[in-house]
Amino acid sequence: MSSPDTPLDYDDPNMPPAVTFASGAELLMDLRIVDSITREGVRHIADTDPLWPFGAGRAHRYWPLANAKVMATKPFLEFFRERKRRPKAT
Repeated sequence: MSSPDTPLDYDDPNMPPAVTFASGAELLMDLRIVDSITREGVRHIADTDPLWPFGAGRAHRYWPLANAKVMATKPFLEFFRERKRRPKAT
């Protein structure tokens, strides 16, 4: 049985179960959650946003896959949908 933290918990057959920084950036643009973002932009957010949900001590973990980090799609998209609604820092 998968835990809620595994990439296999996302049951939408039209969505990948997991994303990398690069494929996640593409998916964010494909779904029109953001107008434009690169894998470097996603990495920057991951490194600087205290609410980023992935990593040691966070709600969700990364999985190594080849030379990339993989993240569960559902919490990745939920983070960016919520982040979009937050006011930008001034």
